[in-house]
Amino acid sequence: MTLRKLTLASLLVFSQITSAQIVNTDALGKQVDQLQRTALRMENRLSQSISTRPFSLSTLPPIADLVTVPLTKLPKSLPIGPDLLNPVLMDVEVEEGFRAVKNQWIVLADPHSEQILIGLDAKIESSQSYASLGLTLLRFTVPDALNSKQALAKHLPTNTIETLDRNHIYQVQNRQSVPKDSRTITETTTNSGLMCNTAVRIGMIDSAIDKTHRAFAAAKIHAKSFLANNLVSPSLHGSAVASVLIGNTDELTPLLPQAELYSAEVFYRQSEFSQGATLGAMIEALNWMLEQKVAVINMSLAGPDNNVLKRVIGAATDKGAFIVAAAGNEGPAAATVYPAGYENVIAVSAIDKQQQPYRWSNRGNYIDYSALGVNVLSAQPQQSVGKESGTSMAAPVVSAALACLSFKHRKHNKPNRTTVLALLWDQAVDLGPKGRDPIFGAGAIQRH
Repeated sequence: MTLRKLTLASLLVFSQITSAQIVNTDALGKQVDQLQRTALRMENRLSQSISTRPFSLSTLPPIADLVTVPLTKLPKSLPIGPDLLNPVLMDVEVEEGFRAVKNQWIVLADPHSEQILIGLDAKIESSQSYASLGLTLLRFTVPDALNSKQALAKHLPTNTIETLDRNHIYQVQNRQSVPKDSRTITETTTNSGLMCNTAVRIGMIDSAIDKTHRAFAAAKIHAKSFLANNLVSPSLHGSAVASVLIGNTDELTPLLPQAELYSAEVFYRQSEFSQGATLGAMIEALNWMLEQKVAVINMSLAGPDNNVLKRVIGAATDKGAFIVAAAGNEGPAAATVYPAGYENVIAVSAIDKQQQPYRWSNRGNYIDYSALGVNVLSAQPQQSVGKESGTSMAAPVVSAALACLSFKHRKHNKPNRTTVLALLWDQAVDLGPKGRDPIFGAGAIQRH
């Protein structure tokens, strides 16, 4: 039906359902003609506006420049697991903007405190002895009314409160991933140099490693997951860190080509841009590392100070382990992050190839060393190689140096801690102000 006939029919129908009146069809026809011309003009304008692109998508700025909230910003409450109605855990924001498992705490176990907690309707999640660490820890969940250290201090002994803290969540420490075509990377830059060609053992507490990636075709990797209820660990960050240590391709030269890598999977997916690891999983991972006689443990992660974490790290280092941690990517004015901030942990900041500090790297008196952590070639998804930046990528350089030194200077299969630390200090290339400083620490540890 033509537009004219349709409009005329509509007007005639309208005239039948209104009060009886005389219809002038000539005048009505003129109105229809006018409506038809108006409709055609509108149709032409609409088709022209659709056919003409208002702007080119290529001229848009990067999405990071358009958003006002950081891409890593998480909701205050985040269910974790495949079934969001029945999550494996609730990842929530707590004091000072840090994150933790909802209402969950960890404390050095003792029967008296456990009975008090049961009487307060706390749910005992686990009471576990970690033989290699020499610690027994109690993990429990409290009602909302008891969900603060102040509230629990009213019921628990003072010495118990001193060993109590939340089951905090720690996060990876890299800032960007830039996959590239392999041929382009080979033409522009490659990772070169190694630390040693010795069959050392080294550990990393991180996310999973994509062991099918070509970078790990000949690698010796022992992996174990410490995620609850069969949560699957993402593999992007762990693969990148592992490839700095043992990844071997035309583009990648491993720091430790003969090493055995012990990979503890503790990170779960929080979003497309962030991963989280509970303190509980990190404790189990550290205990496993000691069971496997791993002397050097890389922890490219960071989070809040925590009474339990401090004791666990102390126990691990007392057993002879060297723990290396990323110094954090919150910027020069940021507060100290942990475990890097603990005195017995080796904290690593990031520099670029011109030996300039990475602009997002944390600074402070807790920085021990610096290493290359900007645009570092690493294993990426889909068999690619790309560039990563962050203190996460700097930490494994220092870990590799320590692994070589601890293997060479060991007595009765145990490294001489004093000798190894002194030799690492001698190996550092002093940068910035003479002597130790809050940007580079004692200096840069470099590939040989």
